[in-house]
Amino acid sequence: MQGIIESLSPDNGQIDWKWVGSVFTFYVVLMMCGATLLLTH
Repeated sequence: MQGIIESLSPDNGQIDWKWVGSVFTFYVVLMMCGATLLLTH
């Protein structure tokens, strides 16, 4: 757990924010598709 927190610290600078943003966008789109399928089913 400590390693995760350290890797998320801003002074480390190892975070690829484009990758994080794309994964988050993919997750949001997936949830929207799932909700639409649920509502229209």
